[in-house]
Amino acid sequence: MKKLMILLFVLLMAGCTQTPQTDLEGLKGMRAVFQSALDAKDPAAVASIYTDDAAVLVPNSETIAGRAAIEAFWGESFAAGIGGGGQDTEVYAQGDIGYTVGTFTATDAGGATIGEGKYMEIWRHVDGNWRLHRNIWNSNAPLTTPE
Repeated sequence: MKKLMILLFVLLMAGCTQTPQTDLEGLKGMRAVFQSALDAKDPAAVASIYTDDAAVLVPNSETIAGRAAIEAFWGESFAAGIGGGGQDTEVYAQGDIGYTVGTFTATDAGGATIGEGKYMEIWRHVDGNWRLHRNIWNSNAPLTTPE
């Protein structure tokens, strides 16, 4: 009888735990929407993909926090003619957290390559949608050394 009670308890506990839903395809889809907004050079559309408390960790600059500041940053970048594209090399999601890792090429207003590098993005599944929560990138160019 004791073994039966233990087995029943274990089965009840197993039934109470839920495996989090993972929406990897949804994350890939939102990453594509993000790239499309970047390609369109639409700062409002780009900023709308971020969480309310998002942060962009820009190289050689202070952290940019919040949607309004992020929209202003992308608006200034697009106004300066900066563009480019990214290519995911790794996409992962588990429950309501996901990340992407990839490479990018930055271009000037004429389409000439001005830099190459890599990025990492942390995504959160919020209210049924994937939102970009943290965004960081850096250059592949070697550091310059002082003479």
